[in-house]
Amino acid sequence: MTIDTTTSKKLATWTFAQWSVLVISFVHVVWSIIGWIAEPSFATGPGAPTTPVLGMDYNGWHAVAGLALFLPGLVFATRRSWAVLYCFVAGVAGGLPGVWALFSNQVAYIFTFPNNELDAIEHFVTAAILIGIGLIQVRRDGGLKQALAGLGPRFPAG
Repeated sequence: MTIDTTTSKKLATWTFAQWSVLVISFVHVVWSIIGWIAEPSFATGPGAPTTPVLGMDYNGWHAVAGLALFLPGLVFATRRSWAVLYCFVAGVAGGLPGVWALFSNQVAYIFTFPNNELDAIEHFVTAAILIGIGLIQVRRDGGLKQALAGLGPRFPAG
């Protein structure tokens, strides 16, 4: 068996959550890089520059935050249980700043969002999609214990 057939057989056994995490993470990493290129500033405060990219206000801070959240997703997608865990953790981690963005155009006193309502909606949609994917995979696997099997002694396989 060659490396190519081994890799293709492994990819053929990937779960819905694994493929979803891979695609969502890849799209958001690219989006963050484009946002960083569009507005590389790390200025802070109410006058910090931002540039909207597909509706999301970007600057260097927001781009780095996006990379910090979604680059690990490319690794977490490689294991079944990791992908499910990532869906829940990243869903919450991405949704919480959306709550703050809903009520303020300067989140964490660093991120300036002139279009904070749209940013909040985009955070909520991404969070809902990730959590939904996690729930679908848990259902497909027959429960949370089975979906997280392989994470360690608390979630043994079987």
